[in-house]
Amino acid sequence: MKAYVLVRFDPEADLSQAAHALKEPGVESMDYVLGEWDAIVRVDADDMAGLSKLSAKIRKCPGIRGSVTCPVVPVESMDAQKKEEKP
Repeated sequence: MKAYVLVRFDPEADLSQAAHALKEPGVESMDYVLGEWDAIVRVDADDMAGLSKLSAKIRKCPGIRGSVTCPVVPVESMDAQKKEEKP
């Protein structure tokens, strides 16, 4: 199960230390962004329970003030659901 984790760092965080801590198994990539969030982390887990554990590990990384996990819903799944809903 893929997801994006939106991350907000503490203002005084050592970003190199935080980035190093985010090298957990299951973390595919991390990009710094401008705006309400400081980084977007792409993750992959076997199931929702694994995703929950990985998200908790990310939140515990030094320098992270907050995060929101956004599970990915494949477009194919949405298309299939729309076809089932049509009369």
